[in-house]
Amino acid sequence: MKISKNLRLALFILPVFFQQPVNSQPATGAWWMTEPISLIQTNLRETDSGLDGAQLVREVKAFPANTILFSVGGITAHYPTDVPFHFRSDYLPEGKDLVGEVLDEAHRSEIRIIGRFDFSRARKAVYDAHPEWFYAQKDGSPVVDDNDLYSVCINGGYYNEKALEILAEALGRYDLDGLFFNWFGNITSDYKGNYIGLCHCGVCESGFRARFGRSIPDRSDRDYDAFMFDSKMAVAKKIRDLIREKRPKALFMTYIDDYTDGIVTEADFYKWRALPQWIYTASEHVNRGLNSHPDKMPFSLVMPYQEMRYRFATISGDGIRALLYQNMAQGAFPTFVNLGGMEQPDRTAMDAARPVFRFYQAHQADYLGQRSAARVILYARQDLSWREGAPAYRGFYRLLTELHVPFKVTNRVTEIDPKDIDMVVIPEGPTPPELDAYIQKGGAVLIAGTTHPGLELSPPAKLWEGVKSAYFRIQDHTAFPSLQSADVVFLEGDYLETGPIPTPVTLIPPGQFGPPDKVAVLNEVTDKPGLILKDLGKGHVAWIPWDIGGLYYLYSNNKHRLFVSDLIRYLVPEDHLQLTTNAHSSVEITVMRHPDPDRVNLHLVNLSGHAGTGFSEAIEMRDISIRIRGEFSKAVSLVDGQSYPVTVSDGYSAFSIPELEEYIVVVLTIGL
Repeated sequence: MKISKNLRLALFILPVFFQQPVNSQPATGAWWMTEPISLIQTNLRETDSGLDGAQLVREVKAFPANTILFSVGGITAHYPTDVPFHFRSDYLPEGKDLVGEVLDEAHRSEIRIIGRFDFSRARKAVYDAHPEWFYAQKDGSPVVDDNDLYSVCINGGYYNEKALEILAEALGRYDLDGLFFNWFGNITSDYKGNYIGLCHCGVCESGFRARFGRSIPDRSDRDYDAFMFDSKMAVAKKIRDLIREKRPKALFMTYIDDYTDGIVTEADFYKWRALPQWIYTASEHVNRGLNSHPDKMPFSLVMPYQEMRYRFATISGDGIRALLYQNMAQGAFPTFVNLGGMEQPDRTAMDAARPVFRFYQAHQADYLGQRSAARVILYARQDLSWREGAPAYRGFYRLLTELHVPFKVTNRVTEIDPKDIDMVVIPEGPTPPELDAYIQKGGAVLIAGTTHPGLELSPPAKLWEGVKSAYFRIQDHTAFPSLQSADVVFLEGDYLETGPIPTPVTLIPPGQFGPPDKVAVLNEVTDKPGLILKDLGKGHVAWIPWDIGGLYYLYSNNKHRLFVSDLIRYLVPEDHLQLTTNAHSSVEITVMRHPDPDRVNLHLVNLSGHAGTGFSEAIEMRDISIRIRGEFSKAVSLVDGQSYPVTVSDGYSAFSIPELEEYIVVVLTIGL
């Protein structure tokens, strides 16, 4: 197990879609927004129903964590339920109430319990009695997994009646601090990743036909997505209302944004995820969740195993700690998921996570209430999938991170002001009309992609689809000082040609690429813009009418990175950037506001140990210089208590971090 020298020292010296967002009614108290959280999820098997609840709580507290996400009911009840068609575990001893036992011991130990429910599947006996409650394939057959469990439809009576009956029983018996619902809604693939199609049950068919005048399609389309969104929201509202009635102080969370108090995502490196591996999985989830929904708390659950087929085979501890640090650096908290209790056949993952939890417990007041202080916005559309994302969006997420431009991910760009936001980045898709006022007041916007942004820019002339073997010529390097030795950058994919306009970058159309004897000589000159720069009011717009973000996500060509880097400095001059540093591009840097107005937390997460599809020890970095906007008198590392001399000049503070292993957080303060 690799533990940073500084972190070891610190531990030694410390004591042992398509719709507008729905306005949620916040729960009374909202403890998850005001209290520090460190969370262990225990995904119980039926065979775990006989475990010693008091011992489990003691082990979690010693880890240390102060919140348990604990299995209650749904597919299996770990308590003596009285609800028909809700089945208690066959391994629950007679007279034992595991949920009550754990809850009582946890509350005595000042540990909160979030109850986990899974209503996505039910046993054959339920299907036999009420087949109309269940997911139906196009031929009418049910979806049955290897455990003889039948997939439930979100529109049927199980979710809309039986689940609420089960939930009402649990809420009546147990003073749960929160409730989490797994696999919420109609998931179109099974646990093995096999596509099962859309639900064609009678309720879905009649509801869809009444709304859209046609049968449910074979594949999801915009109408079906809207239909399912509304279906999930209807059930979420019923669940939310029941929780508010029975337990008004309880948290409601699942994998949706609306009606919930907490937004759940999973941070993992599952082997079946699309390549390239997304190493910012926890960082992105928290950044986007907290900044798009500041009234909710993101729960980014760190999955330590290789994937669901291999729940006992954990990934490298270095990778697990990287995800935990990302959670903390973006404004959330450490989380860790176990199958079963705390006793595991592979203990390396828990050994890797434990020192991070200890460090967080010792400094939880320093993390509580953090919010992004970034002066750049990366715009994320409401309909962007959190699980796989869009290549253009992820490409710009990588670019800004590697270029050390602090940024917040959000779909909220209404009433932003150039005094607070230096630049907005639109990776693809429609440009929000609200940005026009921001630009007119002096804001800068960087736009990419083939959707015309409006904004009085040159009108579209032709969409070039699926372009290959093409380039853009840099005719004027004034805006591209980093590309003095490169006159071309390559283009692949779509390109939106506009009317001729003065531009430093023009298209070189596709040419012959082989054999070498016949390769094009790049002497064709056009007036087709590859970049449009325009001043609007007091502001500036740069539009790249091709998918540079997606290209960088897939191929990581350094000319594309330098192209974007120089454009950022064109829009936001270097002497106005929030932060400049000599840190390696593998170091992720976040700037977070602390509730104390005289304080900023600067986080550095060293991801240099990532290579291909795995993690090893991070490469130690030395002598990292930081220049950050703000006049700070002190810079102190929370990891080892070391103070760094600070020089203040022209509204900026400069200091140097002598050593970075895996992670460091520097507290910057104003005044004595």
